[in-house]
Amino acid sequence: MKILKSITILAFLLVMTSAFASKKDELKPVYVMGASLCFGDSVIYFTDIQQIDSVRLTKDGFLPNREGYSDQLRSYLESKDGNLNHTCITYFSEKKASLQKVVTKLLKRYQNGTAIIRHITPQEFRYERPEE
Repeated sequence: MKILKSITILAFLLVMTSAFASKKDELKPVYVMGASLCFGDSVIYFTDIQQIDSVRLTKDGFLPNREGYSDQLRSYLESKDGNLNHTCITYFSEKKASLQKVVTKLLKRYQNGTAIIRHITPQEFRYERPEE
């Protein structure tokens, strides 16, 4: 009886751990948005929230190759205005609502100052998943 009970518990644990292990490796959509500051200029650029499909987050929950996304925005802005001093930041989240809260907080911070806020539409700039 004890052996049957032990085997049942081990089988249950094996099924549960394999279910949770496979869940972490699945590809899922991630929402991203970018912001760009230039400390010698008063213009701040914000992209709209965009969805990137089929992303596998790191085991710590970070977006892999984040600097690649920021480099895409930096390259776009350098080609647009010729300014080479953009500091680009890419924000991400698995939930669009939580990313929208971050955007609202950032916009609120910069709208009260002397900064000029420019929105970049998805028709102008679109994030692409960088090569890993």
